[in-house]
Amino acid sequence: MMTRLKQWWKKQTLNEKLMYVLVAALAIGIATRWRFVFGEAADAFRHIFTR
Repeated sequence: MMTRLKQWWKKQTLNEKLMYVLVAALAIGIATRWRFVFGEAADAFRHIFTR
């Protein structure tokens, strides 16, 4: 299984590899700061509708 993963990774272009790394970093960032992100989004929507 690991050799198939290594072969697949080597076939990817640099742009694809960077995209996967960026998606993983964003997912980890959102998962670890979810409460803050959710609070900011809620405040933004609340501000729009309470004018």
